[in-house]
Amino acid sequence: MKLFADTADMQELITLEEMGLLAGITTNPSISSKEGPDVIATITALAKRFPSIPVLAQVVAESKDGIIEEAKKIHGAGENVVVKIPATLEGVKAIRALKKLGIRTCATTILTSAQAMLCAHAGASYVAPYTGQNDCIGYHGLDTLREIADVFAESDYDTEILAASIEKPQEFVDYALNGADITTAPYHVFIDVFQMPMPLTRHYMDNFYADWTKNQAYLKEQ
Repeated sequence: MKLFADTADMQELITLEEMGLLAGITTNPSISSKEGPDVIATITALAKRFPSIPVLAQVVAESKDGIIEEAKKIHGAGENVVVKIPATLEGVKAIRALKKLGIRTCATTILTSAQAMLCAHAGASYVAPYTGQNDCIGYHGLDTLREIADVFAESDYDTEILAASIEKPQEFVDYALNGADITTAPYHVFIDVFQMPMPLTRHYMDNFYADWTKNQAYLKEQ
């Protein structure tokens, strides 16, 4: 399973790259706007700095024609840019049209298996089930993710499943076990994987150091 980062903060992304944990970048208008008023400039900077991985950026238009025009502008930020489009009736029309133009898309805000299946039919390069948020409307997010994975395994879709968005460290494992090709998480969750167990990890490290110190003292006495 590949790991995408749900952030547009350049320093956070560079840190994750240094850790070997960055296979892609996911943004939305809320995330991008935190880095400045010009969203296209933000996406352009990300695409230029990380040219070998996909950078996902989302439209705000709602009509088919509006989505297509905005998608063209977003795609112009870099060849590695993928356009995120909400899984609506107008969005699916736009996904199909953009597929014909050679512009890769990610169908986002997916909450049901049927949405994911039909968006894949339309030609989305990625489908992004809101696995964590799915529970809030009475569905079981992991069940929905597993259904999507089972359907895709029996099909010839050229579409990857991008499960969004990790909120707790253990969900990296949960999403992987339930069929996600990719998962995306905020920067702080990547860090939490190592920080949350730290009291016990620190305990073991201190024990190792104490034993090593005793051994060194013993060797000096011989």
